[in-house]
Amino acid sequence: MIKSLEIRVFVHATEDKEKIVSSLKNIIKEDFNIIEEQYEGYYGNSILVISSIIEGSKAEEILNNLLDSLSRPDKDELIKTFYDRIEEKNNTFHLRLNKQKAYSGQLTLSDSDDVIKLIFKLENKFEIEKLKNLIIEKYNKVG
Repeated sequence: MIKSLEIRVFVHATEDKEKIVSSLKNIIKEDFNIIEEQYEGYYGNSILVISSIIEGSKAEEILNNLLDSLSRPDKDELIKTFYDRIEEKNNTFHLRLNKQKAYSGQLTLSDSDDVIKLIFKLENKFEIEKLKNLIIEKYNKVG
């Protein structure tokens, strides 16, 4: 169902890069390669973008673990906003997680700007409904 996952986070000059990497480890759960890109903000501030691409079954495993970790209200929100999170042109599913809470191991959805962005690339457009059904199935499980 999942072809790949791109995970991306902005690290501002006032933030601890190692804490942000720890937040990513709480999502990915094992070793991963990171790509670092340095940028300058509008006001000359330093912004580091950390990203990683995970492919195949590992990406699908991360999605399943993430869905299992989300609270019932977050799963409810995913169902309600499912099609808003789909980019059909690219067969992608977008999630945004609270960066600060991820550091403590709590995975929660967030609509703020200070997030960890996850972009799941689906195998094809026919996987969209399978993904929605998976989320509904996880929602209906007790927990």
